[in-house]
Amino acid sequence: MRGVVIADPQKTKNKKQKAKRPMPSPCRKILAVAILSLGLVAPVWAQFVVPAGSAFDVPAGGAFDTACTSVDVAGSLNVHSGTFSTSSNFTIATTGTVDDTAGTLKVGGDFSVNGTFSAGTGTVILTDGCTGNTTTLHGPVVFHNLTLSSSTGRTFVIPAGTQVTVLNTLTLQGQPGQDIQVVSSGGGTAVISLAPGATVQRNHAAVAGNVQVGAAVPAAHGIPTLSGFGLILLSLLLGLVALAYSRRSTPLPAKNKFNVDLPKSQP
Repeated sequence: MRGVVIADPQKTKNKKQKAKRPMPSPCRKILAVAILSLGLVAPVWAQFVVPAGSAFDVPAGGAFDTACTSVDVAGSLNVHSGTFSTSSNFTIATTGTVDDTAGTLKVGGDFSVNGTFSAGTGTVILTDGCTGNTTTLHGPVVFHNLTLSSSTGRTFVIPAGTQVTVLNTLTLQGQPGQDIQVVSSGGGTAVISLAPGATVQRNHAAVAGNVQVGAAVPAAHGIPTLSGFGLILLSLLLGLVALAYSRRSTPLPAKNKFNVDLPKSQP
């Protein structure tokens, strides 16, 4: 059996109801669609969607948690100074915008940015959730504060060749005996760039050799050398220059206005 339910963020305890209910007036601008796929014996999986052209606002100081429900933002999600949490995947579609003005965005699965993410002065926490023990970061993105944390030795995959920047604080936090693993998505180097003045807090974290935290280190260039043929050619050129200079420095015989050599004066 399958059904579509209009989710009311103010009354999440009623999400299991099958009938559509009119949205209360405080939520008139909020249209969040939960698409529930139900099996006979399988657990319920859901997707929390902010459709294109609509907006979802977390009240200042408030909190909203989708639990193990994945989130797809095609419209606008405004965290303000509240907290928005999901223990599943979080995706910003190409038409989507997320404004983390001064709040906290907590994700327990993959974090994918195909649209616009405005970091503000907020914090993004990637941590343990319902999607296994790996979190993959997709797309170029700028964070104000970014935390990678786990108590189960979670692996965090940073995209190679894509710009990931932290403006204020990067926190890498594992637990004793359960170090988090920070790895690249491929054979190339993955870089987490740090803005000037940004800091790193690192505890129980293993960072792979092809993951660079901070500005990328420029490749070293050796001192150029010449082959044997190059040395011979350089010697010939220097000899020609020396010969030309010596000829130019030799004084010419004095001549009168008729261009006739004058005899040299006798002592």
